[in-house]
Amino acid sequence: MAYEFKLPDLGEGITSGEIKKWHVRKGEKVGEDQTIAEVETDKAVVELPSPVTGIVEDLRAPEGNKVNVGEVIAVIKEEGAPEAPAQPKAEETAQEARKPEVQAPPPPAEAKKVPALATPATRMLAKQLSVDIDTIKGTGPMGRITDEDVKSAAQMPVEKKPEAPPTPAPQKAMGREERIPFRGIRRTISENMMRSVSHTAQVTLVDDADLTKLVEIRERINKKLGGEAKISYLAFFVKAVVAALIAHPVLNSSLDEEKGEIVIKKYYNIGIAVDTDRGLIVPVLKDADKKSLIDISKELVHIIELTRDGKIGVEQLKGSTFTIANIGSIGGLFSTPIVNYPDVAILEMQQIRDMPRVVDGNIVIRKVMYLPLTIDHRIVDGAGGQRFLNDLKRFLEDPEQLLVSMV
Repeated sequence: MAYEFKLPDLGEGITSGEIKKWHVRKGEKVGEDQTIAEVETDKAVVELPSPVTGIVEDLRAPEGNKVNVGEVIAVIKEEGAPEAPAQPKAEETAQEARKPEVQAPPPPAEAKKVPALATPATRMLAKQLSVDIDTIKGTGPMGRITDEDVKSAAQMPVEKKPEAPPTPAPQKAMGREERIPFRGIRRTISENMMRSVSHTAQVTLVDDADLTKLVEIRERINKKLGGEAKISYLAFFVKAVVAALIAHPVLNSSLDEEKGEIVIKKYYNIGIAVDTDRGLIVPVLKDADKKSLIDISKELVHIIELTRDGKIGVEQLKGSTFTIANIGSIGGLFSTPIVNYPDVAILEMQQIRDMPRVVDGNIVIRKVMYLPLTIDHRIVDGAGGQRFLNDLKRFLEDPEQLLVSMV
């Protein structure tokens, strides 16, 4: 029988995805759990395994097409399903009757591929590290593949296949113009931005903070750590944001429009806007209030690397309660960041600049950063947003308050 493979539920809030790549063709045999397609969502690129073993009869959605959850994307004839007998024409029947019976040779036996012996967690690790688990020789009991086997395989140099030349059809240079297909993560970013501005009333407040003490303390801590770990400015900002959110919980909320309720979050999951080759992606550092400054720094390095390498998981890309964007390393004075819907606020870190300030009646050069904060004015009033900024500045300008939990 033919199995209609529908785009499955890919996670919280995801209603559609774009077929990024097919790994199979019509007429090709696929095994159960074999990856048949990659689907790109507003969260990540997700591999879709085949739910059955059989022959691909049809691929309903071309690469680049957007499909909704529940929509049929492929039809697979399951292994062992009976063929519907074709009705021969009368002339063909008579001709066949006159032909001598010839015994067809038996089909060659197909070699059975023994699946690798590994736990689901180890298989997931292999996917995240882009390792073909079937090529690994296991060192565990009875040849079981362990996590260490996968990590070792990931460090081995991989012979790169020559890349096929780009297809000129979808990208044409006409005169002095170049047309690039508007799809993939760029189209997803566009849809998210439009959803944010159409569902919220956004207002940006801008203040600045004197980070001279923070710069000095960070340098002193990193020197003391001696390379064992390195505390980033972003880690300090995560700690300061969490401290300010605890004092101003309405900025750590979302609006349930269907029920008409403001949902105050008692957990602190900080989204981190990451600039990648594919576009802007926001992984989430979860339960930031329970982690030390060093732990936050280490986890930030880890999730940012996974995001830029395209290996971040869907679970790590959802559930933010507040977002931080950091474009200070690029430059600029300040801007108006767009809220990461359904969050109600986003803070942008700008460049640290040497600027004149009046301290004890004297003009001195200090390390200063502008702090744009965009709020959803339906939920957060301007006065509430500025009070949040005032406390945020207090924590950043006197960072020793943030070091209490640094262990």
